[in-house]
Amino acid sequence: LKPQPRNPPAPCAGLSPPREPASGRRMAPKRKTAPKAAEQPAAKEPKKQEEAKPAETPAAEAKAVEKPAEPLEEQEADAPADKRSTIKEPPTFRTQDTTLNVLPMMGGRVLRPLTEGGMQFFVAGARATVGLKAGRYAFEVKIFESLPLDEHAWSSHGAPTPKHFVRVGLSTSGSSLVLGDPASTDAHVYFDNGGHFCADGKWTPVGKRFAKDRTVAVVVNLDAKSPNANTISLFVDGVRASQPQALPESLKGKALYPHVSFRNMSVQVNLGPQLGKALPFKCRGVGDAAQADVSVVEGGEPKGGKYEVLMPVGYPDEGTFEWLDGFLKKNPQYVELSDRKIIEWAVSSGLWRGTTVGKGSLDKPEYGFQLHGMEDHNIRGVLQSVAPVMPRNYVVMEVRNNLLEAERKNALRRFCAPYFKRTAVVVMGEPDEEFKASQHEKLLKKKQLSSDNAWRVKQAEKKRAKQQAEAKKRAEEMKKKIDAERKKKEAERKQKQEEAEKKKKEDAAKQDGEGKEEGKAEEEKDEEKKDEEKMEVEEGKEAEEEKKDEPMEPEEEEETEPPKVELTDEEKSTWFAPKPVADCKEAVIASSFANWSLPKKEEGFDEVKFEWDKEAKATEYFRSKVLEKKKTSRVETLQPSKWFQDRHAQWKKLFAEWQKKQEEFKASPAQKAKLAKREEAKQKGEDEDEEVSTDDIFSIADICDVEGEPLFKDFELADWALAQLRYELWMLQIAFKRDVDDPDRPKIPAQHIVWYYQRYFKKAVTPKNFGVENFDELMKMVKDTAAVEDDHLTTPLSIEADEDLSYFVKSTEEARRERQRRIDAGDETARLKVAPAALNAAPLKPAETRKLGAAGKFAGRFVSKPAPGAAASAAKTVTPPPPRPGSAATPRPGAKTVVAPRPGVARP
Repeated sequence: LKPQPRNPPAPCAGLSPPREPASGRRMAPKRKTAPKAAEQPAAKEPKKQEEAKPAETPAAEAKAVEKPAEPLEEQEADAPADKRSTIKEPPTFRTQDTTLNVLPMMGGRVLRPLTEGGMQFFVAGARATVGLKAGRYAFEVKIFESLPLDEHAWSSHGAPTPKHFVRVGLSTSGSSLVLGDPASTDAHVYFDNGGHFCADGKWTPVGKRFAKDRTVAVVVNLDAKSPNANTISLFVDGVRASQPQALPESLKGKALYPHVSFRNMSVQVNLGPQLGKALPFKCRGVGDAAQADVSVVEGGEPKGGKYEVLMPVGYPDEGTFEWLDGFLKKNPQYVELSDRKIIEWAVSSGLWRGTTVGKGSLDKPEYGFQLHGMEDHNIRGVLQSVAPVMPRNYVVMEVRNNLLEAERKNALRRFCAPYFKRTAVVVMGEPDEEFKASQHEKLLKKKQLSSDNAWRVKQAEKKRAKQQAEAKKRAEEMKKKIDAERKKKEAERKQKQEEAEKKKKEDAAKQDGEGKEEGKAEEEKDEEKKDEEKMEVEEGKEAEEEKKDEPMEPEEEEETEPPKVELTDEEKSTWFAPKPVADCKEAVIASSFANWSLPKKEEGFDEVKFEWDKEAKATEYFRSKVLEKKKTSRVETLQPSKWFQDRHAQWKKLFAEWQKKQEEFKASPAQKAKLAKREEAKQKGEDEDEEVSTDDIFSIADICDVEGEPLFKDFELADWALAQLRYELWMLQIAFKRDVDDPDRPKIPAQHIVWYYQRYFKKAVTPKNFGVENFDELMKMVKDTAAVEDDHLTTPLSIEADEDLSYFVKSTEEARRERQRRIDAGDETARLKVAPAALNAAPLKPAETRKLGAAGKFAGRFVSKPAPGAAASAAKTVTPPPPRPGSAATPRPGAKTVVAPRPGVARP
């Protein structure tokens, strides 16, 4: 590197001084003639120096020397005098034409954004009240503040960081308030502070950038007589910064309103008659526009002097959001307050949303922006605080909360200002014909799309089959052609060989002078062969002619367009088209629908409207829907009561005592002697002593003392497990009825038996542990205590839990004796195959409890899983080990149970 001279030569006249090279930049060595050229005055030979510059200046120095940008040629002329009347009301920004994060100051001349609680990510926008239709006018925007933000306000998950920016341009009435919104690219044009021009969603670099403290003027030329008609230009501090940019065809002939969008920057907007910075030509401001050249939006004062706050109330998945979309289309002056609109605003602001976001629900969708203030839903609280202080018409849209009286009252308290009229709109019952037509249109569109896809698949299959058939046909024709060529060559070879042999024989015959007769015979043979070959050729020609004459198979007419579908009578009777995403999650509905109600004036509403059915009919419809929902949904908030816990503890204590009593009885010397005597008689073939029997088991007063023996003396593991299951299914019904205490829910729905079972007893019921495949078969084993009728769990018992819990032991003993009689008669199907896990089931972990609650279904279609660590057990006689500490089940020592091989069964 060559060191820099301390006193560099003065720059040539008309050129900017060269930049100092950055450290580490490689510099080309200077030539010896360079100093001499620098010593000469620059003004004497400017042309020669410019010609010699490319040859003498090194590449790095040539880049450093820059010429100042030439000013753009001005094509606009001064505005002529105009005696027409101008607009009376000065242009401004209505509250309803600004986003919720815009804070107007100084009469709307200064716009400041809100940057708290996630608002720093959203683009603010404001549209003026005067739309330009003709003439040439200008307005100014100036950035006077760039708001600093804490670095913790941005994402820490690698998502792109939103940038500060300002966009100035034009938009049509009713378009998005965010310039750059992908949903309305054909409704606006704008310049940004990065020197770009955007039209129809395409960005083009057109000029220099502008920053803080620079005055930006936007000149809109809609004068048909001007050479720059239908163009928009940008000026910075009175100097043209871009050439006139043509307006897209979608905006021509429409009223175009001055529009500004910004993020984390405060701007000053001049919509007055005079511009702050003079332009190269005389141009009138928007505030001095002729009345005939503009379209002025009225002040937007509400009817009766009050803004309306609507609260739609509808049943989930029955057209609530669809009704609202139609309402907002007809009434664009209303602003929807909901999570789905927050997401739409974020997307239009250019925020990056993860591709793995779950669907959630329409009422509470998942955000997925990975930004502080968004994922923690702070943005929702900020909007709820800001909306009441910005008077405009609102629609508070929350399906679940609008059905709850307490949530409705909380929302009304936020809009308690006197300039708000609070109205509830009940959208329930049979929709009107317009709504039905829109839903049928959706159904038809979806059905047509499905039919079109099936038609395309069918056409592709036909085309593929046709191509395969043609390829097969070509292969066969090629094979025939090859065979014909081969036969032809073979015939020619044979003919040449025969001719050669014939010639050889003729030569031999001539030499010997013999063979005249042989020659004649040969000639006759040759003639016969020729006749045969001729006949073969003729037959081949006839075959070809016959092939040509064969009728061609008629080709099916190829369909060029898919067939049109129509709705069936059943589909035409549908009121609400199915949606890919539900209004509310099922768990949310199940946890709250018991408290749903329709709004009333007493809650604080100024008016309650019924959009579809009238009040009486809508109320009856709502009541029937809630009752129908109760029959099929779970009580997600249900928890076992203290009454159940006390009774269940009493059962476990009795159950343990009975098992201990059986152990003591089996271990007594008298019983041992009796068992030995019985075994001896069995070996001798003598009749065994009949066991103590009672005609009526249920008349026994004390099951622990039946003529000195316990009733359950012969119980094995299977019997104890079934006795416990009988009690649990019975207690489940009694406790459910007491704890829910709802006359509309007297019984447990069949599809939720497993879920309620694990909620009360903190364990899963697995039919395979009882040797059966599904819940239907399991219920047959305890049909004397529990059954399923009309898709609900029922019991034939009428006793209460405070009475006789020994009933379940008696029922089990009666079933055991019946089963033993069948086994003695040779019916091996009566033998039980119960695993130890049926009695000593491990409690569910929290994760398994949640999984069971979501997937556990009735009738074994979704069988609950066994406890963790389950292993397959082979078919053998198993001696049950002692129970875990604290377990109520205590199998007697030496008890043997035949266990069938069942993979996935847990051992205690």
